[in-house]
Amino acid sequence: MLQIEELANSLRTDGFRITPQRIAIVEYLLKTDDHPSAERIHRVIQKKYPMVSLSTVYKTLDLLKEKKLVNEIEVDGEARFDAHTDEHINLVCVNCGKIEDIDEDSLREIQTRAARKSKYMILKSNFELFGYCSSCKSKFTV
Repeated sequence: MLQIEELANSLRTDGFRITPQRIAIVEYLLKTDDHPSAERIHRVIQKKYPMVSLSTVYKTLDLLKEKKLVNEIEVDGEARFDAHTDEHINLVCVNCGKIEDIDEDSLREIQTRAARKSKYMILKSNFELFGYCSSCKSKFTV
């Protein structure tokens, strides 16, 4: 996973300004594991930077997505964001919306087989599994 300095240098090299608000957004994404929505990022960042707008958060997220520095995951029609851009599995709870990352080496093998069978040149993969997290599962089992 990228570190804040690498990410800032990458943006700066491409001619983008590195503002305190952008740094705060990136730092939050790098530190959290909960795949926040833009609105949640805005609420958290606004505590330190009260003047930051939701529009700034969206524009920053769009820039980070364009630069492939964050991934966007859609859960129940809501965009959620992940700074873990290495290929991995997202486990999505269909009850509470929690998302967990699982690194799985066999994803490369699955991609290779899919590319061979389909004749596609696979550039990127997103892999989500939907079910119940351990907390929600315990509510359904007796």
